Amino acid sequence: MLDLSKKISFGVNLDDVWRYTGRKEPGSIVLPHLLSVELPESSVVEKVEERWLISKGEQQPSDEIGLALEFLTGAISDLGVDFVRCWFPWNFFEPKVLDERQLNEVKTNGYSEYPFDRMVNTLKGKGISVLPVLGCGYTRMLPSGINPDKDPGDYIKRLTIHVTALVRHYMGSIAVWQIENEPNWWEMHSAGGWRSGAVWLEGGSFRFELLKMLNDAVHSEDPSANTMINLEADAGKVDVAFYSNLCDVIGLDFYPNYKSPSPVDASPIQQASMVWKQASKPVMIAETGYPSGPRILGYTESRQAEYIRRACLTATESEGVTAIGIWRLMDSYWRSFPDQENHFGLMDKDGRRKPAFVIYSDTIAEVRRSLGR
Repeated sequence: MLDLSKKISFGVNLDDVWRYTGRKEPGSIVLPHLLSVELPESSVVEKVEERWLISKGEQQPSDEIGLALEFLTGAISDLGVDFVRCWFPWNFFEPKVLDERQLNEVKTNGYSEYPFDRMVNTLKGKGISVLPVLGCGYTRMLPSGINPDKDPGDYIKRLTIHVTALVRHYMGSIAVWQIENEPNWWEMHSAGGWRSGAVWLEGGSFRFELLKMLNDAVHSEDPSANTMINLEADAGKVDVAFYSNLCDVIGLDFYPNYKSPSPVDASPIQQASMVWKQASKPVMIAETGYPSGPRILGYTESRQAEYIRRACLTATESEGVTAIGIWRLMDSYWRSFPDQENHFGLMDKDGRRKPAFVIYSDTIAEVRRSLGR
């Protein structure tokens, strides 16, 4: 279980959970006003697992999810991280909006299927904690037919039932739940095509009511669990007083080189100590990373490795920081916008380990030795 009382825990983010749950990969994100087509989807078993399968002498995947999980746990074990942070998309449980009878069934008895069980149990068996993201309003993660713009109250009601069912089911297996995602950055998510609807632009009462509901739902169902809200921290729009009242842990997302490849600079992570003092609550670096491409913009694998090491050491030395999660484990054939988003993996989309993978693993071991762990 993720222990936020440690000096520091290390983690990695997944953004391709469909591979480990048997769900369909979402359509790639493109900027709506520039492109109006979606890029092709790929299968659950991507090229890396296909090649691995052939190397093991098998011709057909007998267990696609098991194969993907075997690959995942091998990489995670080699990294030596303590936790995996990933999305639990709402539409993995409810592909389309439920009618009232179905909604009452979930409220009373939960879901008939929990597609993350195998992944959670497999990682737990390896001593790796899972930190899921609940209730993220990205369009690609919402049930078909749901419309927060049309009826924000109904959206919150339905999401409450969904979240309660998940927390009840995973009580005892998951210690920390992230609620929503970067609520101080919803407007930019909308501009990039990740969210749709005016409700994400208004903030105000909807922002407060949604986050309060998510926080209350987690604690009501599992009083021993902690909630975390992650905030985009590069722009300096971190309203600590507002968000610290709606969670147990403050998460911060730092991408100081997102717009420029040089100089490689992890120093903004030091701001986390100031947030810790203001919030009087644990602070973790929920996301940070450096893209290895596109090369045409000046991003390289060697610079990525340099940033990963600097970020880990800066987080370790920053007072009040209890954990750091690197974005992300692996690139995928699923595409996002802008192009930097497609190159943050410690491995490329075909499973090759970039220099940053080795650097991260070595730095984790180095820090643990220095802390006597």
